[in-house]
Amino acid sequence: MKKQIFEILTNAFTPDVRVYKEALYMKELGYDVTILAWDREPEAELPAQDSYNGVNVVRFRFVSAAGRDSKLKKLLAYWKYFRCCKKYLKTHPCDYLHCNDNSGGIIGCFAKPRKLPMVIDMHEFFEEGGRLRRFVMRKINLFIFKRCIAGLYENAAYLEEPYKSVRDKLYPLRNYPDSGMVQCLPKSESDVFRIGFHGWVRPRTVEFEALFRAVKDMPDVRVDINGGGPGTPDVREIAKDYPNVFVNGPFDGTSALSGLYEKTDLLFCGYDPDDPNYQGDAEIVKFYEGIVTGTPMLMTESLGMGQKVRDNGWGLTCDTRDTEQIRKAVLTLKDDKAFWKQCAENELKSAPNYRWEEAVKILGSIYPDNRK
Repeated sequence: MKKQIFEILTNAFTPDVRVYKEALYMKELGYDVTILAWDREPEAELPAQDSYNGVNVVRFRFVSAAGRDSKLKKLLAYWKYFRCCKKYLKTHPCDYLHCNDNSGGIIGCFAKPRKLPMVIDMHEFFEEGGRLRRFVMRKINLFIFKRCIAGLYENAAYLEEPYKSVRDKLYPLRNYPDSGMVQCLPKSESDVFRIGFHGWVRPRTVEFEALFRAVKDMPDVRVDINGGGPGTPDVREIAKDYPNVFVNGPFDGTSALSGLYEKTDLLFCGYDPDDPNYQGDAEIVKFYEGIVTGTPMLMTESLGMGQKVRDNGWGLTCDTRDTEQIRKAVLTLKDDKAFWKQCAENELKSAPNYRWEEAVKILGSIYPDNRK
């Protein structure tokens, strides 16, 4: 009988691409994988039992709308999800518990049987806000790490001094694109210059508004915002004033990305310059997707990723809250075709360094090979 890995995931898994990629590799190692997902979006109509290429999904539905519901309602929904996870773990034996992010890690710490080995997978760096909030979040993160046999991280901030007591159990796992899900296709023909954003739309619109204003008087430019998230309704409302901007909503990150990048000439990477998840050595999946698909980027200049874009010639950087700076960068990449081509070629030369198939092997250092 195969050994079992259960995962705690505080979203509905529609699917969550990173979690899905990891689960597929766990299956390669010989494990059965079951994801205990929190189905919390009001508009969702997802089955309680599901399966994706042999990855089992059990969804517990307790609505909690980001940016709309009160903190009390969100907390009550989280508590109900916690109780369902605890009951499931009590009645369904498994060999490992894999918890995603600190919201899943908190549940794992208190819901799992005492001797069940737990792994925490920190997709982001969960220290933001004021000094008190950062202090509390750090204590929570350390509490989780100390109760795990191993921790996965993407942001190198977890290697800094506050986390030195758990550093020996931390393993890096960058969210590089899976070549089976993101392929480099030749750009399709188009009469317009196509700017794209493909990913989770956070509840912050200032960078999008600056981009929309920058290109509003460019009839040969089209902007496509693809992706779900708490910010999508607000961005869609703002876009009504810009005829060359299209907000298309969610897409399947396991199958649609190659086609989206085929129709993207410039990847817009405008991020909050003060968000700790984007500081220093932090990198995000869209950054990697731009590189492996040969799509030049317009990146926030003050970030570590911005420095890498400049150093490697992968596009341009600017203050992505400044309309005039964005306008000048777009005109440069749109009108100077030789420069655009050189940026794309520079990215493709670097693409072999960003392979999920190599990065994910770190999971084999945590989960013993169970293939027979």
